[in-house]
Formats: sequence, structure tokens, C-alpha cells
Amino acid sequence: MSRRGAAPPRRAVVLGGGGVLGFAWMLGALSAFESVTGSDARDVDVVVGTSAGSVAAGLLGCGLPIEAICRHHQGVPAPDDPPIAYDYNTGAGGVLPPRPGWRPGSLRLVVDGVRHPRRTSPIVALSGLLPHGRGSLDTVRGLVATVAADAGFAEAWPTQPRPWVVAVDYGTGRRVVFGRESPGPAPAGHNVVPARQARRPVAHATLAQAVTASCSIPAWYPPTYIDGVLYIDGGTVSNASVDVLRGTEVEEVFVFAPMASVEIDRPRTAVGRMERLVRSTITRGILADMAALRADGVRVCVVTPEPADLSAMGVNLMNPARRTEVLQTAQATAAAQLERQLTPRSGWQVLPGTRRTVGGSSA
Repeated sequence: MSRRGAAPPRRAVVLGGGGVLGFAWMLGALSAFESVTGSDARDVDVVVGTSAGSVAAGLLGCGLPIEAICRHHQGVPAPDDPPIAYDYNTGAGGVLPPRPGWRPGSLRLVVDGVRHPRRTSPIVALSGLLPHGRGSLDTVRGLVATVAADAGFAEAWPTQPRPWVVAVDYGTGRRVVFGRESPGPAPAGHNVVPARQARRPVAHATLAQAVTASCSIPAWYPPTYIDGVLYIDGGTVSNASVDVLRGTEVEEVFVFAPMASVEIDRPRTAVGRMERLVRSTITRGILADMAALRADGVRVCVVTPEPADLSAMGVNLMNPARRTEVLQTAQATAAAQLERQLTPRSGWQVLPGTRRTVGGSSA
């Protein structure tokens, strides 16, 4: 595939949280996206990444091809693939978190939630009661830092695509989007946020720091300290943060949400049923955000795990033993979902031939 040949419309990809298996699922779904649309995932303007999705967003922003990431993830890198120093079996730690500390992580957040319930959601406020986790994200930070340095982004922020990395200020509960709000203007032609929507500055962060912050699951990993501020997983506020694209100049949005499910199954176990209830809640939030974007005239396509994916994943999204099956299953199920949605009737342009063109751009 060729890069940087895409013409308007302006596009964004949204990558939600989902742990080790959510990352594997997103790789399969993004591979399907490239196959069905005939385009390159790196040719979009913005990639919004939350938690595991922030890792993928960072790698895409640094120019790594999806095919190369998939091959490395499956342990079969090609000789000319960029080197990726990461062990997907052990990088995120164990399948269960180490025993956390015992003190509440952010009493200030809890108090603010009680005093200002309309400003701080109950889930965010309750996360302040959770103790600091004792897991380690050093390997994730090292992965992103190494890839970023090799691509020339050790300190600078990638621009094509531009990663928007979502985290949460652990003191105030405020959602922060690194890359959108970072100090200094983005290079011309790559900032899809109109000048009228300039936002207040946030702490300066490297890409590796921002991704680590976005992955800092409360009670599993410790908060990430950046420029005097503690940050936790962006999924605490929203699993995918689709709504951060409202009011931008983006015209097409592709949402890949591994913790949502538009088509859900009925597991027999109590744990499985509880997991599906969580998925249903996440799905409703994402669909509501998508409806708001569509009301603004934006074309939106959503891809979520189907029953076959849910069977491959199981209930523990941190279990790396299932990652190969999850990736391969997603390649098939995501392709079918994309084929169903990207139709002329839905406003998507489909050109003749074996490969699709979405929105008028070609591979």
C-alpha cells in the first residue's frame, strides 16, 4: 500500500481500551480495515487511543505498518520489518494484578465527586478509593519510547497520523487528551481542531509517557507521574472517548472498540454474564457518542467483537495465551462488519473492483 496519497475527506480512527486481548483484537480489526477499504491505517488524520488503544495509536503515529505489527505480535516478523523490542506474552505482567497497596489512591477525587457530582462521574470518583497498583508498565513504556526514538519522536509528537492519547488527571478527574492539548501548535495541515476550540494547556508529555498514563489501570498499575501530575487510565472516563472528535473538521470516523459489543451472546456462567453487562454499558455510551457525531453530519463506522470474538477472548482480557486466536478471529469478523456498513446507501463511496475505496480516496 502507498502512504500519504489520501485525499479528503478527513478521517479519524478511534481505538478503545481492552487490555492484552483488546490490543490483539484491534490489530486484527485494523488489518481487516486495510483489506476491505484498500487504504492504509496510517493515512488517517487522527488516531484517538485509550488504554490499550493508545499503544496502537502510538505505533501507528510512529509509522509502523499494521502488517508488521501483526507479524511481530504473532512471532513471525519479516526480515525487513522494523524491530519491535517487546514480548507480548509477558509485557503487561501476569493475567492477574499483583496485590495492590491499601491506602486510597486519591481522596481528593473522592471528595470532589461527593461535592460536585455533576462534574465528576461516580465511576471516576470511586476510582479514587482504589489503592495504587503494583504492576509494572515499564515494558510498555520502553516499547513506545524505543519505537518513537527510532522514528524521530523521542521528544516531538507524531503528526501523520496524529495520536490523541486519552488519560485522566488523578487529582481532578478531568479527562486529558495528549496530542490534542499538548503545548504548542501542531504542524500545518495536521491539526483537525479549529482555532476557535483552543483548549487550556496540559502537562508536556512525551508519547511514551502519555501512552503509559493512558494504560495505568487503577489498582493494577500505579498512576503515571508527568510534570507534577498523576494520571490514570483514560478508560476511567470513557472506554473509547469517541466524543472528543465532536466539533472537529473530521468527516469520517472508524471506531474499533474491543470492550463493546453491538451483537452480544448469552454466556452460561455468572462471570460471563457480568462481563456482558459491562460490555452493554460501554456499548450504549459509544453508540450515544456516535449518534451525536452523525447528528453533526459525520459518517461513522463502528466495529466491535461479535460472539465468535467473545468466545475467543474469554472473560480475562489480560490473558496473552488467547491472543493469536483473537487476532485471527477479528480479521474475519471485522471484515464482515466493515463490508456490511460501508455501502453507498450509508453514504460511503464504493468503487468497482476487488478493493474498496472509502470516501473517494484510493490505495
